[in-house]
Amino acid sequence: MTDFPNPFEEEAEQKWPDAFAESQRRLSSLTGEELEAVFEEGTSISQDLATALLEGHSADSQKVNGLIGRHYQWICNFWSPTPEAYIGLGQMYVEDPRFNAHYEEFTPGLAAFIALAIEEYVADSLT
Repeated sequence: MTDFPNPFEEEAEQKWPDAFAESQRRLSSLTGEELEAVFEEGTSISQDLATALLEGHSADSQKVNGLIGRHYQWICNFWSPTPEAYIGLGQMYVEDPRFNAHYEEFTPGLAAFIALAIEEYVADSLT
């Protein structure tokens, strides 16, 4: 579908067929430049969250809440998660070694920090 290979595509399609189909539909409507911008935004958000963690901001701080708001909007490029599904995504960042390793490349502890910040964001903004 895209020039951006997704090593999790087959697994995602099997585990979450409806969400996967929605994601494919949404992403296929984007131009190559738009798609590239979406993926660049994801990296930017991760870098900004890593910086916030290193600066000592708590997961429930206003700064981090704003960054997680960006993260939520970024996720909505792919699918519209319920509050519970969004929390589950954060938990997957910690529990799935592949996602955990990805976020830990930015800075140690980032996956757990994001998961906690997502829980705070959901409590404050999505419920």
